Amino acid sequence: MDDDSTQRWSGRYLGIAHRFIPAALQQDAAQAARAGNVVNAAVMAGTAGPLYALTYWLLGLETAALEILLCCLVMLSAPPVLRLTGSVVAAREVFLCALFFNFSWLSWHLGGIVSPTVSWLITGPVVAMFLGGKQCAGFWLAMSCASATLIYLLEATGVAQPLTPQADMPLLHLVCDLGLYVVVLVFVLLFELTKNDGFARLRRALATINELATRDELTGIHNRRFLLDLVEKEKERVDRNGGEFCLCLFDIDFFKRINDAYGHAAGDTVLRAFARTVQDQLRALDAFGRYGGEEFLLMLPETPAASALALAERVRGAVEGLRCLDAGRTITLTVSIGVAEYRLGEKVAHTIVRADQALYLAKSGGRNRVLCHGEDGPAEVAKILAAPVSASGAHLRAPLDGAEVFPRGDAGHDQLTGLLSRRLLRDRLRHAMDRARRNGRVVALLLLNINRFKEVNDALGYEAGDILLHGVGGAIRRCLRDCDTVARWGGDEFVALLEDLGSQADAQLVADKILDRFTAPLPVAGRDCTVTLAVGIALYPAPDCDADALLKRADVAMRSAKGWGQNVVRFYEGNAGGAGAPSAPRSERLALKNGLRDALARGQLFIEYQPQVELGERRVIGVEALLRWEHPVYGRIDPGRFIPLAEETGMIVPIGEWVLRCACLQNRAWRAAGLPEIKTAVNLSARQLREPGLAGRMLAIVAETGMPPACLDLEITEGILIEDLAANCVVLSQLRRAGVLVSIDDFGTGYSSLNYLCELPVDILKMDGLFVRRLGAASGRARAYAVADSVVAMAHRLGLSVIAESVETAEQLGDLCAMGVDAAQGYLFDRPLAPELVAALLGRQQRECAEVTLPPTRILESVAGGRRAE
Repeated sequence: MDDDSTQRWSGRYLGIAHRFIPAALQQDAAQAARAGNVVNAAVMAGTAGPLYALTYWLLGLETAALEILLCCLVMLSAPPVLRLTGSVVAAREVFLCALFFNFSWLSWHLGGIVSPTVSWLITGPVVAMFLGGKQCAGFWLAMSCASATLIYLLEATGVAQPLTPQADMPLLHLVCDLGLYVVVLVFVLLFELTKNDGFARLRRALATINELATRDELTGIHNRRFLLDLVEKEKERVDRNGGEFCLCLFDIDFFKRINDAYGHAAGDTVLRAFARTVQDQLRALDAFGRYGGEEFLLMLPETPAASALALAERVRGAVEGLRCLDAGRTITLTVSIGVAEYRLGEKVAHTIVRADQALYLAKSGGRNRVLCHGEDGPAEVAKILAAPVSASGAHLRAPLDGAEVFPRGDAGHDQLTGLLSRRLLRDRLRHAMDRARRNGRVVALLLLNINRFKEVNDALGYEAGDILLHGVGGAIRRCLRDCDTVARWGGDEFVALLEDLGSQADAQLVADKILDRFTAPLPVAGRDCTVTLAVGIALYPAPDCDADALLKRADVAMRSAKGWGQNVVRFYEGNAGGAGAPSAPRSERLALKNGLRDALARGQLFIEYQPQVELGERRVIGVEALLRWEHPVYGRIDPGRFIPLAEETGMIVPIGEWVLRCACLQNRAWRAAGLPEIKTAVNLSARQLREPGLAGRMLAIVAETGMPPACLDLEITEGILIEDLAANCVVLSQLRRAGVLVSIDDFGTGYSSLNYLCELPVDILKMDGLFVRRLGAASGRARAYAVADSVVAMAHRLGLSVIAESVETAEQLGDLCAMGVDAAQGYLFDRPLAPELVAALLGRQQRECAEVTLPPTRILESVAGGRRAE
């Protein structure tokens, strides 16, 4: 039988077997495997049993044949029992009891301890191992040994004598021995088939996650992150072995007009058609992906500049001849292309910047062009831009080498710092705003002003001032991602353009990172110069806001920050930021840093607890401890603002231990009040993980407070875990050996977690709200479900429980239940609560469960709505 036939028959068998396994069991990898083995065991009994009954009948053992058939019928009832009860234990015990009785009865009636079926008693514990694990196998091993011992003692003491059948006993021994070998082999093969099916499902889940992690959702080509990884690998290969490769940056001309004239659906059609057209022109070794919006990036390995230009021109011509049909309308398009060749030792980001410079010149010179970054000065560039365009609308520049990473003589870059000029920044800002409107993401514009820069010029001279400006520009650039833009705005001001942000908090974190970079002085003219900044931030999308308005808003926010002291960050807040609005005290950031030291002693910190609901029975099984700060001046402060400050000052260590102690004491207080035992999740920070003796101090707190270690769940974000994987694994393993649970928090937020999940000593995977928020949406729901379902399947295959965060709608909850998520938390159930409200919630749930067994939907109502009903 060939491989296709084998796979076809095995697929049919697994399909039939899965009909006996309830859907609830199929969601749990361990239970599904046990249930599958119950079906396998019944199939083995149903096929082998009648054959042995026939053999015994032909040997003249009619009673034994009938007994075998009766026991086979009982064993065959195990799959229906599994289907009807949904209990693997019930179905397993039905099968094992029939199996044990069968061979015990046969052993006594076929000659006692010397009968050929005594050795078959070993099948009970062997099968039990596959059906129920070590404890189940140990129990049935004890039962088999007891049965064989009892048969021997009854015969040896003369209490009773076994029957001695009149049959060919040597032949019966041979049949039984051969049958034992065959039965064990068949069962192992069936088990292997089921196991391989489980591994196949896991591989499919991993393949789905990998596909979604590397492919652009709209066009199906490489996404930006994966493509940049490929470029980095090619850079390493070229640096190591020598060689060359080129990068081509594509921008679809006047794409915004297409969106405005035909709609975004037509724009999506154009993007897909463009991607297919470019791919048709490429080789198998080329890497092509979407860089952002209507921009695409192409890597050409082992390709010199001249060949890259020829290929880019071929692609330009193919795109020019492309006709996209949308609702009966024909859409034509052209593309501008910038080409740059990699230079040994430079960063990939610099090569992309040079390709972007060439692309900018191509667009500025009339579009529908292919230009290559070269060593030509401004005069030569002007000559090329002024040159007539060929009949095809294209123009080539072949020279490549010689230009600096940041050329200081062209119109697109500042001559002093090499950063982008105001003109090029405005162009990029408009594109970024277009992409933000289309993708629903946030763009932040940061205007940074150097405080008291005039004093540097007066004290050290203008040359020193220029050195300082160059150093500040480079320092800001190093604080940003490769996809971000930084430009010199003029004088002592810089602008940073941050794209694809999730919220205002992301912009705040970047601004804080820049300010932290300048805590150390910069060397200027042989002296150390301390630099402070005023940072104003304006966000887009925003009502009634174009590029000029956004720049103006950032300037207003920066001047507000400048008025409140040094190293201050202010957001543009519209009318709320007017003269009549209440203003915060000076040096807010410094005040918060200093206030953290007194917050513990003055009782300004407190903890709220958000319930975690088990989705099978819809009951509260745990809470997450969330730190809060009620400041006497600023009021309640968002944790995203003060937690990073606590990390900087080192206060996160004593604060973290205080949170752990309070959470443990509160958990013990709930249990002392007679409430159900639940687990409490506490977050661990990066600074805490680096502290020596962390595990010992935590276990000491658990012991002092009298909290069971199994009730403590330590949550650590995946990014922190992989910073020092080996050391973190040692700490976490020590905690887990003591019984403490460990969770991966915010799973899926920007790290390729698949490579190290198997290595981490963790128990729970917390699915980030990014996955959950996409569920139940009107658009993209199927793809979002596929991603989340793959994460859940992978976690279950690895033996991890899954908790979903940020559940806010009934549609999201329905999807999570369908994919088998174990527990969830979010505003759908409850907001973070004070300890006394958690106690009331647990007490009400305990009373309702004691009075009457509520259906799952009613229990959910009591969890989510009971407190509000009060």
